[in-house]
Amino acid sequence: MTPQENYGPTSYGEELADIYDNWIVRLQQDTEPTVRFLADLAERVAKDTGERRVLELGIGTGRVALPLAARGADVTGIDASEEMLGRLRDKPGSDTVSLVHGDFTEPDVRGPFGLVYVVFNTLYSLATQEDQIRCLDRAAALLPEGGAFVFQGFVPDIARFEAARQSGQQMEVARTGDTSLNLGIDRHDPVHQHMYPHYSLKDAGAGREHTVRFRYVWPSELDLMARLAGLTLEHRYADWDQGPFTAGSQAHVSVYRKTGAVRP
Repeated sequence: MTPQENYGPTSYGEELADIYDNWIVRLQQDTEPTVRFLADLAERVAKDTGERRVLELGIGTGRVALPLAARGADVTGIDASEEMLGRLRDKPGSDTVSLVHGDFTEPDVRGPFGLVYVVFNTLYSLATQEDQIRCLDRAAALLPEGGAFVFQGFVPDIARFEAARQSGQQMEVARTGDTSLNLGIDRHDPVHQHMYPHYSLKDAGAGREHTVRFRYVWPSELDLMARLAGLTLEHRYADWDQGPFTAGSQAHVSVYRKTGAVRP
């Protein structure tokens, strides 16, 4: 078994926590619209349910949670990586967020929360469909009737994954002076829906390599998982600015409301 086969949410933090804020966060460029979207949704949900608490699954170093808390949200965050949480605790405002070290498929928190959210593909760090279903099920259990669950992730593109894997090429995605971050795909397993992004941080003197694992999910598959958990799709957007989701969209922001399980 390769090291990547044992990869999980804890591994991501162990490998990338020390470069996450300086390099990985720069791949997103969407913090402001993310926070604005979630803050507005949390307010609407609070009016519907009376519940103002917010939970982030996979809080990382607090890119979203800290500015969301600064806007007045009552934020709790859970993460499997103590390294990520340690980075968060060192930041100003961290005392305004309740932090939990643990597995977000079995969140050790007490609900209800009006809003539970997962951003930047974090659900994909769970290696099996069963774990992903359990994550949504536990999230739904923490919501009141009418509470909201939000997921942001890329839309799988099998042809692009295969082309990147076969070519072995890496694309430069960030740069500071002589140091660059390059991204490619080491492996792709369409049977298990696993793809292995490869990060390469290079400078004139040395470099470091990291391969992570995602189990990608199509939007339609996510909708079925959500239905089994009692969550019904309310809106799907192409981005946090609520652009229309189309056949050409490369990412999605999906908003679900708790309505009770609907079996197919």
